[in-house]
Amino acid sequence: MALEIGKELKDIILNETSLKIIATISPEGEVHSAVKQSLTVDEEGRLIYLEFFEKSQTNVNMVYSIWYDKKISITIVGSDKRSFVIKGKPVRTRVFGKEYEKYYRLAEERNKDNDLVAVYYIEPEEVYEQTYKYQQSQHKEKYPLYVHLDKYA
Repeated sequence: MALEIGKELKDIILNETSLKIIATISPEGEVHSAVKQSLTVDEEGRLIYLEFFEKSQTNVNMVYSIWYDKKISITIVGSDKRSFVIKGKPVRTRVFGKEYEKYYRLAEERNKDNDLVAVYYIEPEEVYEQTYKYQQSQHKEKYPLYVHLDKYA
């Protein structure tokens, strides 16, 4: 069941200065991470990833993830250095048709050299903030007694 991406995170994803990293698993079980600035959110709040290289490891792994129901992980780092993790599944892809054509035109407008190979739709299953200060406060709240004794010396 997909989660809805909140407005704050949507805005961070849509911000071109945010860093977007997609981590996938290969058919051999190897982890592959790559910066993919073509990750976006559509009008309905769905995560969309545009792939521009037919033989990229990410593309191969995304196809594998769809075929074999494998999860991926996305890390988003905003311009303010706050970071978020989205775990989810690629659920479908488009390589032709109206949806593909829409994104093909948008990609070409951004850069005339773009050659869109596929449009991937990703359903988020888990979303959390990974920023150090946020995690630190959550940890202190959840585990107040887990402190190294040298902090009291």
